[in-house]
This record gives sequence, structure tokens and C-alpha cells, in this order.
Amino acid sequence: MLAGLSIASSGRVERLSFVFGSGAFRDNEIFDSATCPPSRYLLEVGRRLIQAMPEAEVLVIGNPLLPLNPQQLADWLGAVSSVPALVTDARKFPLLYVLPRQLFDRFERFLLLLSTVDAALDGRLLHLLSGQEVKRIGTPGLEITHFPESTPTHWFQGEARQQMLKILSMAAVQTIERNPAWRTLPFATYQPYHAGSLLFLNLASRQMPESFFDKQIICWSYKDIYQACPGRLEPLWLRLPWLPRDNSVGELEYLARSLERLGQDVLDNHFIVFMRYSRIYSIPPFHLIDQMKFALGESMSEEGRTVHGQPPTCSARPDLPPRPLKLLFHLVGGWTLKTYRDDHAATVFAVLKSFGCEITVIDRPDLEKTLGVRSITSEDTSQLTAAAQDHHIFIGVDSFPHHFVRHVLGWPTIGLFANTKPCNSDARDAPDYRPLVGNLPCNPCGGHDKCPLLGREDCSNFVDPSRLITAILDMAHDLYGFPS
Repeated sequence: MLAGLSIASSGRVERLSFVFGSGAFRDNEIFDSATCPPSRYLLEVGRRLIQAMPEAEVLVIGNPLLPLNPQQLADWLGAVSSVPALVTDARKFPLLYVLPRQLFDRFERFLLLLSTVDAALDGRLLHLLSGQEVKRIGTPGLEITHFPESTPTHWFQGEARQQMLKILSMAAVQTIERNPAWRTLPFATYQPYHAGSLLFLNLASRQMPESFFDKQIICWSYKDIYQACPGRLEPLWLRLPWLPRDNSVGELEYLARSLERLGQDVLDNHFIVFMRYSRIYSIPPFHLIDQMKFALGESMSEEGRTVHGQPPTCSARPDLPPRPLKLLFHLVGGWTLKTYRDDHAATVFAVLKSFGCEITVIDRPDLEKTLGVRSITSEDTSQLTAAAQDHHIFIGVDSFPHHFVRHVLGWPTIGLFANTKPCNSDARDAPDYRPLVGNLPCNPCGGHDKCPLLGREDCSNFVDPSRLITAILDMAHDLYGFPS
């Protein structure tokens, strides 16, 4: 799937083939991260080639978007007479990159600016980096046709996404051409989308003293999240609301608005790199914090560096009497299938109230009358923090409040997962953290508004109410001695 050749000046050639990692951390696995552009994998293959042959002078790397093997690269390499060079299909889609080793030694992070979808543009960038002519060699009879929205190899790369990569690559080329000081300019991540993504990015950057990036583009609407959980990257504030989840504004349109709002001065003095889902994030067993760390520059080659490979972090808990047990629920996720069913909530609430528990629900005023529980508003992190610290246990679906309460506050938490996998976004299992999910084999399904099989607006993979009630009472007993 990921292929490369190392070539020494002696003529020695090392052929290597890699797969996207499934969690075993074998030598032939490269960490599977959804939150980086394809060029990040081109760079990682280059790192592995250099490790295998430190004396390598030329690196030949297949396009990470394509399922290639070393033999195909070797066959195409026969037409290459100089370095650097690009081999393309009939439509100028890059098939492989033939690069001098010095590009990795001198300009490693600048290779993140390659589009991987436009050979003419990538040749122009490589010419500016290397100062050498870049040959483009076509392969007659081979044509990469329409790229699907989601590929069998788990790339999430529709035509609009490819256009976004081209736009940012072109912006980088123009910056180098306009700014003589381009070698010293900061790199900024472009990921101004959803609250959970920002949170995980900041948590990831905290674990990395060094990365490819100096800054991050953040929606002004998320200023409270940055203040509550700052990372190591300096913010570039984007005065736009976050990208709507209902697709009323497409990503390509949003990027155009973002660049316009950021202004020419930012474009002339920064290199902006796309960092949002390029692969299907729920396929690998890795936490999104770990996937962010790979995107930021760490190779993530050992389990001990992962969230689930580290000891549980320190936890906090309220200084409250065990009775009445105060429980805070958040039941509405970022999409329909992550939202907990009202009829199941009614059962859970009725049983817990019979034990004398006080129940509060975030942003569900409709449940005050129908289920007799208290509803509160949580419009920012300060309100969420205050609410969590006034309750013994937080119970929430897979969304920002859940991640913030557990990863930032360290509060006793029970996670409710349905059509998403706990391993992608939960905390490590501990006495004060427990993820709950059903056992249906369709998880994760990739659906959002409706079940892909049944057409229902709710997911059957939430655990049944009895298991949730048991989990809450068990945690309450272990942490607080409830009921006493």
C-alpha cells in the first residue's frame, strides 16, 4: 500500500513496502492517522527509507493515495533519467516521486506542502525547494479516473478535498515566490472545524516539545476552549463560525472564505497545511489524540506513546457528600446516531431517581416537563466546568463535553458510545472512567443521520438501560460509598 525505494550512490537499491498500522507496531506498519494530508505519509515513507539505508542518495516514493508496490515503482523508475522527477498518469496525477535525499535533510516539513494530486503543481514546488529542474514523465495507457469520496483503501478524498489540497499547495508556492525569507516562515495547521478536533489537537501538541507546526488556525468562536486547554501552537484567529455539520456550507467553500478572511498578509507569511480527516478515522484502533500527534510530526512507532499505552492520568472528584448522588448527563451528539434515545433516558432516570439521585441534563429543557429532570445551559467551557464540578459523575455521549470533562478536568465519567468506537476518543479505562458500547458487529458504521441498514434515526448499539444504571451505581459505590 505504501511503497518506496532507497538508492545509494553505489547503485544499491533497498525496496520497502508498508501497510497502515492496525495496532501491532510491526516494522512494516506505519501509524494510521486520519488527521493529516497524504503528503504526511509521503514524508513518513521517506523517513523509513532513510532508516533502512542511511547512505541513500535518492528516495523513490509512491503516491500514498494509491495502492502501489515496490515492483511497480521500480518498473516506472526505468523512464527516469534525472533527479528530482515525477512519474504521472495520462492526466498528470502523480504516481511516484523521485527525490534527492537532501530534500529530506534540509526541507523535511516543506514536503507537507505537496498536493499529491497535481503533478504540475508539485513539480513547481519541488523546483523551488531544490533549485533544480523537475522532470515529469508520463506513463502511456495509465489513467487515474474519478477519485471516489471514500476509497477502499480508507482515504476520504473526494474531488472537493483534492481541490482544497491544490489550493493550499498553490498558496505555498506563491508564498515562496513572493517572500525571500520563506525558509524561516511558520507553519500553521488548518483545522478550524469542530470543538472536539481542536481539543484533541491541543492535547496532542502538549505532548510534543517539537513538531512541524508553530501555529494553528482556530475559529474565534472557540476562544474559550483554547483558553481552557491551550496547546503549544500559537493561535491564528479566524473570525468565522465553525463549519456547519449539516453540509449547508461545503468544505471547499469554507476554505475559500477562510483564506479570504485570514487575509493576504497571513498567506504571505505562513505556510498553511490541511489537517482534517483525510482518512476514515474510525478504522484504526488509535485515539484521535495519537492520530493528531502523527499529523504534527511524531512517527508514533511504539505503543507506549499512545493514549492507551500510557498510565491513566491524574483524576479529580468533587468535595461533595455522597448523598444525594448528583449526576450530570449530556445526551445529544454531533450527529443523530450519537444521540441517546429519550425512551432509554426515561428508564434510566426513573430508576436512578428511585435511589434518591439528583439528575441534571445539559441543554435539554424539553426533558424538564416530560421526565422531571433539571436542565442547564452549557454555552462555553466555563459553564461546563462549573456544572461538572457540581456533580459526582458525568455521563455523556461521544462529543466535546465528554472529552473535555474527562481529558481536561479529569472528572469521573461514563462514556456512551453507539456507532463510534470508544478507542478513538475515550480515556484509558480506570475506576473513574468507563466507556460503554454495545456488541453489534456493524460498529463503526459510518452513518450519521440514519442507520444504514434499518433506516432508523437511533442506533441500536447503545448499551441497554440496565447496564448503564449498573455502571453508574458501581462507580458511585467505588468512588463515594453510595449507597451507604
